[in-house]
Amino acid sequence: MLATRVRYVLIALTLCAIAAVAGVLLAERQLDDDGMELTDGWAGALRPQGQRVPEFSLEDQDGNMVTSASLQGEPVVYAFVYSTCRDTCPAQVQTIRGALDDVGSNVRVIGISVDPANDTPARAKAFLLKQSMTGRMDFLMGTREQLAPVWKGFAIQPQQANLEHSAHTVLADRRGFQRVGFPFDYLTSERLAHDLSRL
Repeated sequence: MLATRVRYVLIALTLCAIAAVAGVLLAERQLDDDGMELTDGWAGALRPQGQRVPEFSLEDQDGNMVTSASLQGEPVVYAFVYSTCRDTCPAQVQTIRGALDDVGSNVRVIGISVDPANDTPARAKAFLLKQSMTGRMDFLMGTREQLAPVWKGFAIQPQQANLEHSAHTVLADRRGFQRVGFPFDYLTSERLAHDLSRL
């Protein structure tokens, strides 16, 4: 008789623990009014708390110097692309373009080269023109040595002959902190627009 009661108590405690864990998970991951899955109100994957945008000083497609410090004070979309890409990069940039159109405000978009050996100012300009992003996106380039700390700071794998680069999109807030990221297969203009509107 005592063993049966103990068993019921253990079963009840286990069910309470499962319910508590489920409640926490549901509180963290919820659906918005449009059925979009959110974590703490964000559609993208949360970046590690307190992770800053790495310091950099790189030239854009027009030869202008852009620094990480100069970008603080406004939200920024970071995309990791290369100018001769024919699949993921154009799709990624078109999705960003769609989100900008949805949000209806001028959000700074920074493309960072993942193929320094082949990205040139002329190719970067041609890429931006083809994607209808001239004037809406800066394409930053540099040497492998200049770009390596930036890739590391964003946890990005650059383009290699036998390995495709990390096609991530990262949103940074006005203070220069990385807030959310979108792997290529999870990036949609709706999700990106949702998170941009929160920054």
